[in-house]
This record gives sequence, C-alpha cells and structure tokens, in this order.
Amino acid sequence: MEKYALLSGITLIAMASPGPDMLLLIRNGLTGGRRVGFATVLGICGGLLIHVSLSVAGLAWLITRNVYVYDTVRLLGAGYLVFIGLKALKFRGVLNLNGFDYRLKRSGRQGLRDGFFCNLLNPKATIYIFSIFTQFIAPGDSTWIKIGYGTVIVLTSLCGWSLFMLLVQHAVVRRSLARFNTLINRIFGGVMIALGLRIALVRD
Repeated sequence: MEKYALLSGITLIAMASPGPDMLLLIRNGLTGGRRVGFATVLGICGGLLIHVSLSVAGLAWLITRNVYVYDTVRLLGAGYLVFIGLKALKFRGVLNLNGFDYRLKRSGRQGLRDGFFCNLLNPKATIYIFSIFTQFIAPGDSTWIKIGYGTVIVLTSLCGWSLFMLLVQHAVVRRSLARFNTLINRIFGGVMIALGLRIALVRD
C-alpha cells in the first residue's frame, strides 16, 4: 500500500505542473461548463489509459526478455526524470490564461474528443509514465501488480482532474495557478530529480 500511495502522490504533483491537459481543462471548463469539463476529464483519462497500458506491456516484455535490458531502460528512465526535473527548475515563464475565447461553446462529445487526443498525442506522456514505472515495477512482480500500478495512475488522474475542473471556474483558482506557477514547477522538478536519482542509485 505504501508504494501505491507514493505513486498516487507523485501523479498528483505531476498533474499540478501546468501543461496541455491543464490548459485544455481550463478552456473547456470555462467555455462549456461542468458537463463539457467532465467529458474532457474522461477523454484525458482515456488517453492516459492507453499510455499506461503501453508502458505496462512494454516493461513486462522487457523483463521477460532480458533483465539487463530492463536495467538499461530503468537507467534511461531515471535520466529522463532528472532531465525534465531540471527543465522544470529552470522554467521562469508564466501560465498564460488570457488567450482563450471564453465565448466559444463546446459540446460534451467535443470535450471528450479534445481530452482524449490532447493526452494521447502527447509523446512525452508515454515516456514519462514508462519512466515512473521503472521505479515501482520489479522483475518479480506479477501482472496484477503491474495493472494495479497503472490503475492507481488513472484513478488518481480521474479524481484529481475532476476536482480541478470543479474549481477552475473560480477566478481565484486561475490567478493562483498563474501566480504560483514557478513554485509549482520547482516542487515538481525537485520530486522528479529525487525520483530519478533513486531509480539510478537504488536497485530493489
């Protein structure tokens, strides 16, 4: 249970770092209301489910083929996490929420489609999830354990994005996101670097 809780916490921190999914939810939540917002959340989680499935299947294949290959991928994943952590620490931009046309209306079907393709077509998503899984999945783990880790990521994202969507219609939330963007990225960057170093230095 400790690993599941840790994975859920890491997922929440990653979600708090502003990115395409967050910006899409802000737009659709403001233009279409809760119905379109929730549809967008479901679409995002649908795309995430595919990324998670590919990551679990890929790791399972590597583990059964060659443990040394798995260790190589594990170290590459660690390096990637450190890389994105450093990028987050160096980021000094702001979250720009002024470019949305809030008069544009979206349907629930459009929201679902927007969320699905926004997440699915993000090439960094599979690499990121694959890298995270190298921290938690060991060669001796069963298929059900791997599925459990993937389920934690998807369910955490579903609950977290749903709560965010409910809050996003308040102006104070949007202002806070823009104001504390640098701090959010620093926390995210620190967590990713620490996780990457642990993957590289600790072999379970």
